[in-house]
Amino acid sequence: MTSRRALLVTALAAVCGLTAGCFTGAASQGPQRLRMALPFPPAQAMSPWNNDGPLLTKLGIAETLVGLDRSGRVEPLLAESWTRKSGTEWSFHLRTGVKFHDGTPLTAQAAADALNRAAHASPVPRAVKSLGLVAQAHGDLDLTVTTAKPDPTVPQRLSSPNLVVLAPGAYTGKSPDPRNAGTGPFVLRELKGEESASLDAFPGYWAGAPLLSGVDARFIPDGQTRTAALRAGEVDVAATLPVSTADNLDRIEVPLPRVVSLSLNTTKGSFGDPGLRAVARSAVDQGALARGVYESHADAARGLLGPATPWARTPASLPVSDRVATGEKVVLATISDRPELPEVASVVAEALRRKGFQVEQVVRQYNQLEADVLAGRFDAVILSRSYVLDSGDPAAYLDTDFSCTGSYNLSKLCSPEVDAAIAKAVTAEDPATREQATLDAQAAVLATSAVVPLVHERTFIGHSGTVRELAEDPYERRLVTRSTTRG
Repeated sequence: MTSRRALLVTALAAVCGLTAGCFTGAASQGPQRLRMALPFPPAQAMSPWNNDGPLLTKLGIAETLVGLDRSGRVEPLLAESWTRKSGTEWSFHLRTGVKFHDGTPLTAQAAADALNRAAHASPVPRAVKSLGLVAQAHGDLDLTVTTAKPDPTVPQRLSSPNLVVLAPGAYTGKSPDPRNAGTGPFVLRELKGEESASLDAFPGYWAGAPLLSGVDARFIPDGQTRTAALRAGEVDVAATLPVSTADNLDRIEVPLPRVVSLSLNTTKGSFGDPGLRAVARSAVDQGALARGVYESHADAARGLLGPATPWARTPASLPVSDRVATGEKVVLATISDRPELPEVASVVAEALRRKGFQVEQVVRQYNQLEADVLAGRFDAVILSRSYVLDSGDPAAYLDTDFSCTGSYNLSKLCSPEVDAAIAKAVTAEDPATREQATLDAQAAVLATSAVVPLVHERTFIGHSGTVRELAEDPYERRLVTRSTTRG
């Protein structure tokens, strides 16, 4: 704990050098501009088709056809109603009077074009990959969405931040440009690379003019520095604070449908051996991680789906392996953007060493690590993953992350048994049947030891005492809203 406090003191001393110049100037002096410190810098100029997508919805820049309420149910956003016409066809009716930030109206054609462009992006957003999605306008406010196969979760999938609807003018380049092109309460005016973004209020917002005059966001990957900036009064809101630095701060603590897990490369290296994967699984003490690194502000993971999913019962315990490794070398990678993960990796690395592995650790920012992770260049990876962010549906998460064709399959797992179990889950129509099939698929995945669930996280959002009405969103899609104020 002493070393953590020393780090915080160091960060506090350095904070002026990192942030003081970020919010100067006339634009940031208004009493109703909100100053924010966010952990993840945009990797591709806030294009919605990649991991930048959630930034657009968190900052209130852009919106999807539908959203999710706190319980995970679909709720209206740009579409005020929807119906299922057949197994493969859905109809959506848009709100009237919605305008993009450039003044052009939201039409069914604009929405259909946005969805079709996303469905043909490279890579295709995970929420609609392999869905065969086609959108077609019918008049000014009605559009249909068809899929290649029946899918009862199309509305949940369309809530993905990767599928925000931007003005037609945003799509003239290789990637969408969200500046002056969203429908949300705030207009993205300026983006300075990976450093900062400046937003102004959009008085023509369909739900009413926002109460803030604007937002100034600074991207600060280091959690200690974000905390120090908040304590120093340099920012009003600091997202994803380290647990160890959040004492005595005004903060929101939100349990998340998010799992920190250890993914083991099943195609090459030491963990191509299922027996050694079982050794790694047996080495981990999830309870100790939750109590130690997270100071009891996380839940020990017994499965991939956690307490934020009420029907996610604890899977049956897997047998403990009494085998030990014989000096096999493994490279364990994680990211620095989420403040606890480097410490989690250190604890896991030491546990693996006690089981006989030689462990090399790699820690980088996510945008510097992603390509190597997806290419399978590490033996093991520790990441934090929302199992509903892409599609709002845990079955779709299992398909994306653990099927042979999964687009985010970090373990490179390819098992006919697992694929069959996942297929049953993603095709089940009845909600209760789908839930049970999802639990069965989870059990099939865990039986391979390709992934070791570690903890289920909570997020800490620190704020000054004058900030009100930040969104407490377990799906991490919303943060600043039209109702947010700064006194």
